[in-house]
Amino acid sequence: MNPDYVLIQNADGYLLNCKGDTLATAAHGDDNSYWQSTDHGYQHVLTGMTLTGSETDLRDVNGHLLTGVPFRITPAPPKLASEILQDLNDQGFAIIDRLMPESDIANLKKETAVIRQRHHADETPNDGNFWITDSLIWSIDVARAVTHPVAMWVMQQYMNSDEIHFCHQPIVNTLKPADKLKGQFPEGGWHSDYPYHGKVFPNDDWPEQPVFGVQFNICIDEFRANNAATQYMPGSYKLRKMPPPEVNSGGTRMGEGVHTDTRQWIAPAGAAVIYDSRMWHRACHELNESGLDRTAILNAVSPAYVQPMMNKSDLGRRYADSPVAASLTHRENQDIDRLCCHPVLPLPEGMPAMHGRSPGQPHT
Repeated sequence: MNPDYVLIQNADGYLLNCKGDTLATAAHGDDNSYWQSTDHGYQHVLTGMTLTGSETDLRDVNGHLLTGVPFRITPAPPKLASEILQDLNDQGFAIIDRLMPESDIANLKKETAVIRQRHHADETPNDGNFWITDSLIWSIDVARAVTHPVAMWVMQQYMNSDEIHFCHQPIVNTLKPADKLKGQFPEGGWHSDYPYHGKVFPNDDWPEQPVFGVQFNICIDEFRANNAATQYMPGSYKLRKMPPPEVNSGGTRMGEGVHTDTRQWIAPAGAAVIYDSRMWHRACHELNESGLDRTAILNAVSPAYVQPMMNKSDLGRRYADSPVAASLTHRENQDIDRLCCHPVLPLPEGMPAMHGRSPGQPHT
């Protein structure tokens, strides 16, 4: 049975955490932010400290009313944040279960169905995929999911930077069921994600450290073998180079030849898959034999000095006046600002001249 962990967020969106016998708040969720429900309130997972009451009347062990009401109680991942980070360090990817609740998924599906009918009516029902790229300014559920406090902490720790941003605005990607592609073995598709692309690093030399990017994908539908869950090659991120030509030749037959070790990321709806952007992976459209769309939110995340791969300025300017901004908490809006709206930082000293930029040179 999965542990019944919860996160307790105050009215401003900051997490209630506990270190020793001291209660405090934090923007992002490490192990100190994990609680469990009890018959009369909540118990801290690490220290055992207890709180009594409910979201509107939460009290400490001395019966003092906590400031910050109303609190919002949300499910936490079934693994501690440190365990998720350990998975990412050990294997180059981690799955964060229970990141997005079912109600938010249902809302987003309704909203995207309207957007698809309005703006993507010419899309064929089968084969391939399409992107919705402006959800930041109309979907509270997308904005809340991409600023999840535990995911934020894990990614910042892995990249060893508190200053991170998105290299494109969140993308709602719909992979359609296979028809003509079913049973085929199309060539190509294997790649590493931004910024580990050609002509970004001098001489395409990818350092071992620091980590310059992770992919943060949120499963709106369950990722299964029969609905084209993304293929990947375990351990390939350690090679620190792009896939060689033979990996993209002759089609992908899992378990055979150069694809002997190929796997798929299997994850439930509402989970996030975070992986090192150097990992070789592939969208396998031909494997969606489910007859249904498979949707995810895609995010490329880097230290805030890495130049974006797409221009974010238009949506970044429009966000402040959007209904989403008016609906999020202070903490969530601060995260959206730095992830989606803030200018790129100068390259720190000692960093490679990515895109030809010199350390200390402002972005233009």
